[in-house]
Amino acid sequence: MQRALFVGTLLGAALLNAGCSESSTPAASTFTPLPTYENREPEGLISRLSGFTVDPEAYFINLANCAPPPAQCALPPLYAEFSPLLQRSVVRGALVTLQDTVPDPATGMPPAPGAPVPSDAQGLWTLPKVPTRKGAPFFVLSVGQGTLANDVPPPFLPNVPEGNYLPTLTIRPVVPGHSACVGLEALQVSDKGILEAVAKYLTATGGTAVTVANLLDPARFGGVTIFWLYRPGFPVFRVPAANTTVEATSGRVFNIEWAPVGALPPPLAPFQSTRGFFIPPGPPAPNSSLGLVAIVHPPLMGPPGTVTYTAKDATTSTADNRPWSLMPLALPQIPGLVTFAGLQMSPAVPSATPSIPPPSTCLPGQ
Repeated sequence: MQRALFVGTLLGAALLNAGCSESSTPAASTFTPLPTYENREPEGLISRLSGFTVDPEAYFINLANCAPPPAQCALPPLYAEFSPLLQRSVVRGALVTLQDTVPDPATGMPPAPGAPVPSDAQGLWTLPKVPTRKGAPFFVLSVGQGTLANDVPPPFLPNVPEGNYLPTLTIRPVVPGHSACVGLEALQVSDKGILEAVAKYLTATGGTAVTVANLLDPARFGGVTIFWLYRPGFPVFRVPAANTTVEATSGRVFNIEWAPVGALPPPLAPFQSTRGFFIPPGPPAPNSSLGLVAIVHPPLMGPPGTVTYTAKDATTSTADNRPWSLMPLALPQIPGLVTFAGLQMSPAVPSATPSIPPPSTCLPGQ
């Protein structure tokens, strides 16, 4: 801004001097200064990052309990501040920070995350002083704690079983090239939902007891990556993409299902988690009716590798503009935490109207 005002003043003076000339070939002026470039941009610019914490398992359970199938829920299925589905899914007192992706020159590894900030009673958080830069992104990292907002109206929605929140990295690149980055998700995964279902399945089928804590033990597993695929729509539209899955170049893929607790037949009951998620025994299901997939990685045998994930849609429908798709994602294998990608898929025929996100979304390439 200072540089723009400085140059603008010089140009204004030049135009004023030209307008007052009486000859087309005036003598050299001693009044008009020559416009020279002077960099007055302040160094050490910072960006203010803000967003919300949300438990995606709780959001889905609230959506499922809103109206029994085939009825439609009267509440909008949106990650929006006015929606009770989201208000009852935010996490209070969650600890949120950023994971840098620029390697430390001394170690060759990304630096340790900065000090986390807590989310407030509405699940909102703010990191006020993040270095402004373009290029390599940050990722939002939830350290793992907090309380679910089960007490928010409407009261007809039953409480979601609470659990302990786990360290969760949200797969959504953030490039703080703007003064403010807003609406950033900090996703929180509990130990009573998807990961409990994975642990129960591995225990029942592998002959060795596995707990959720074991899944995050680098000596036993190389981390867990969760994909929750959503139908195309508005950017805050969150409805599971039925009959989809994810293929991975490494790791064991599990397609996850859900049912109300206690609704499964006795043979399936031991596989169900406290929150209702389960993996059916027998031959692996080819896809998930919820678009919900967990990939369990083997322990690292050397430096962390990169795994490529490809979303697959099993349905072809002109009416629904399917098959839906996603660009393949290459993500690092990170032991000791949950990597979560909650992503909207793209329709088979994209809209002719381009969607240009505002700079405050701080996406790569802006």
